[in-house]
Amino acid sequence: MAEGWNYRATALMASSMLVGLGWLALWALVWVALDLEKVLLLFADLAAHQAGYLVGAYWRGAASEDR
Repeated sequence: MAEGWNYRATALMASSMLVGLGWLALWALVWVALDLEKVLLLFADLAAHQAGYLVGAYWRGAASEDR
């Protein structure tokens, strides 16, 4: 949520790419096969990441004085 409060959507894209690269590195080092469960875990993690950003951005907009 702090990311949505303080930054714009470009920061979300960059941090989502870092999360995706982290998952890719974890898959490469720990797991041998890429199956549906691991892909769904990645999508769930990215969805939670985006939801936190959206809540923070909404709160920033609601707390803004120029509304």
